[in-house]
Amino acid sequence: MVPVILRKGLGKDGNPNIQYVKDHPTNYDWVPRVERVAKRLVNMPEFKYKIWINTYYKHPPYWERDKTSFDVWGYGGRGAAIGDIGHSVFQTLFNDPNPPDIWWTIWNGWMWTRQGGWEHAPSGPVDSDPNHFLHIHVTYLDYPDQVALRRGM
Repeated sequence: MVPVILRKGLGKDGNPNIQYVKDHPTNYDWVPRVERVAKRLVNMPEFKYKIWINTYYKHPPYWERDKTSFDVWGYGGRGAAIGDIGHSVFQTLFNDPNPPDIWWTIWNGWMWTRQGGWEHAPSGPVDSDPNHFLHIHVTYLDYPDQVALRRGM
């Protein structure tokens, strides 16, 4: 079966008329360990042709973690609601026993951080789906922190 390829130019990079998309253009440029997670997830049989994964310039704003984070949307791409499959995708990501480990994740109005557990999703630009009802956000630990976490386990 042909794999889903995550790349620009497929009509899945967001609405170019939305200011947030203009300010934070979509890309697919991750560190290799995060790229492997994105490619694996989008090609899992239960999710293939149902989800799309991307990052963007200065993602998320103020944190600028675009190389170690991604968003999971519906298969229509950035801005397309993930729908009910989001719960299954979230559980798959959140319970993944393999590195890289999550630093923080936001889904369905809630944010989980390694330091603080669960809290309400933070506010953000209106045209970015700040409460993450339409998409899932995941930011992974940097490699040195990943090594330290795994060493301590």
